[in-house]
Amino acid sequence: MKRPAFTIIEILVVVAIIGMLVGMLVPAVQMARESSRRMACQNSLRQIGLAMHVHHDARQRLPTCEHYSLVPGQPDRWGWLPKLLPALGDQARFDQLDFSAPTWWGGNYALLREPQPAVLCPSNPLARDVREEENFAAPDWMLSQADYAANIGDHTNISGVGELPPFGNAVGSRIRGVMGRVGWSARWQDITDGLSKTFAVGECVGSLSIVQNFASQSFATTAHPINHMNESLLQALPTNANPCWDESIGFRSLHPGGANFMMCDGAIRFIAEDIDGATYRGLASRAGQEPDSAP
Repeated sequence: MKRPAFTIIEILVVVAIIGMLVGMLVPAVQMARESSRRMACQNSLRQIGLAMHVHHDARQRLPTCEHYSLVPGQPDRWGWLPKLLPALGDQARFDQLDFSAPTWWGGNYALLREPQPAVLCPSNPLARDVREEENFAAPDWMLSQADYAANIGDHTNISGVGELPPFGNAVGSRIRGVMGRVGWSARWQDITDGLSKTFAVGECVGSLSIVQNFASQSFATTAHPINHMNESLLQALPTNANPCWDESIGFRSLHPGGANFMMCDGAIRFIAEDIDGATYRGLASRAGQEPDSAP
């Protein structure tokens, strides 16, 4: 008796079915992986939040950034993130840093140039890049990245919507957010809008801005919507020669649809990129007395 065989049509049907199943499976796997990465990112933000609360308990204010120092003899180019290293589980690196010297001196630079996993988002393929930053020019001086930026407030950039001065370039409590760049940071009592209604830290993509890095500064405004011009910035990464100040200084992520934020009370929220602009800016001001419309 003759053994039956598959016809060409039957084989093609089977191949088509397998192709359809693979096509359905791949997006599902990608979604599952992104969900896991987003959760890991939220956990990193949560740890940063806990570290900030520990710092505030010890010093009665949030960590400061001295990218530009106004205190005679005080080293500049120091960001707020290195000050949280003990609470982020890296006491050894913290103990090796000399905060009485500038970031680019001796052992400081070697330590600060190395990527710090606690401040990197797993959804960002550029997270471990070492790039030039403001006041750190390639190829001799480059820094590791940070994917989390301090809320400097609802300030405008060169364009966009917000309050003056642009970029939060102000001294002391003229900063409308919770951390500035010249040695000022808020106390919890300064945040009269409420800790649960004010951003402390939000996601950024460090490689897409020369003011968002681990060592010397990492801040953002709400002048433009979340994820503003991500695609064009990815195609041409900012440099000191082409800093892209206006479009790059904002909150963003490579998660689909929005970015993670840590509120001053430590809560983690995923904020959609299409959030109402007035609501978004209201969450960045610590004492704006905006209506309670937080998502």
